[in-house]
Amino acid sequence: MKILLSLLLLISTFTKADVVKPALVEISIFSDKTIEVEIDLSLEAAMTGIGTRYKKTTDAPNSDQYDELRALEPAVLREQFKNFELKFLNSVQFSVNGKVQGLTLNRAKIDIVGYKKRPRKTILTYSVQLSEWPKMLEWRYGEIYGDSALRYQVYKKDEYNWSQWQWLRDGKPSGIIDINHPEPLSTFAQFSQFASIGFDHVIPLGWDHILFIIGMALSSLLWRKLLLLVTTFTLAHTLTLGLAMYGVVEVSARIVEPLIAFSIAYVAIENLLINQSIRRKSIVVFLFGLIHGLGFATMLKEFEMNDDSFLTTLIGFNVGVELAQIVVVLGVVIVLLSLKKLKLNYRQLAVVPTSVLIVITGFWWGVERLIN
Repeated sequence: MKILLSLLLLISTFTKADVVKPALVEISIFSDKTIEVEIDLSLEAAMTGIGTRYKKTTDAPNSDQYDELRALEPAVLREQFKNFELKFLNSVQFSVNGKVQGLTLNRAKIDIVGYKKRPRKTILTYSVQLSEWPKMLEWRYGEIYGDSALRYQVYKKDEYNWSQWQWLRDGKPSGIIDINHPEPLSTFAQFSQFASIGFDHVIPLGWDHILFIIGMALSSLLWRKLLLLVTTFTLAHTLTLGLAMYGVVEVSARIVEPLIAFSIAYVAIENLLINQSIRRKSIVVFLFGLIHGLGFATMLKEFEMNDDSFLTTLIGFNVGVELAQIVVVLGVVIVLLSLKKLKLNYRQLAVVPTSVLIVITGFWWGVERLIN
């Protein structure tokens, strides 16, 4: 019982944490030789030096400071950022035609406090006035902040001129970008890039989804039943992920997040029932899969994409999610089969205690998300 409570307390710490969000950087070049650099980031994470090397904010030694900033009203946080801005600018580097440019802040848009279980969206817009037309760009985000994604455009009214996203890991520089002769990103490279993002979104970032998949995988060692559940979940979250990305369905995170938590608890409760119905469980998994798809879409929707790359990106992300799901399912099955091979009662040793832990954790998360 003490071990169970210890595990519960360990997992429950993730409910108090935001996922550390990579920055999205958009560079727009205008006809008057002005360049705007728009940085979409978690300002609180930047101000406390919590980069993507931490999977959750609670992993960082100064997570309490992050939580304090996360609770501030936008105007108050904006004032505190003034004292930090010089340090922030010294950690990034933007070069045009081989010359490092100084960035001037035009505006800072900080969201309301809102739902504290999600990183707050802040958009910092900087500008540079050039004396000559830019031919080559180079961007580097501060290594302390970790991952970022970059794209650029030569702005023309009513035209979509954005380049494809370039994913920059661990503060890696963009390299020289030749505006006149851009190096195209192949379909396979774009697919692979977003497959990696999708995988990371589940392992190690998506504890909600990991626990749901574990609860589902504990249902049975009969491969036909397990395959049915996994396929049902995949079809369901793929459906709502696609609909949400195309703007057909949109549901507030305040509704989606508690429902995801309660779905985790329910799927584990099913494992504790003596007479389980695979039909009932398949229906339940499908319904909850629809909800989880909305959760996946929350992050992916931040990447605004043109029609040419949209489908590749969506499929790549979903494949990454599925690969992560397979890893989790295989891990659970290997553990259960190992116990069975040792002629141990795997249900009493693994299925029941793990399911109880997941039930408690799911309800804990659900209630906490409802009241916060």
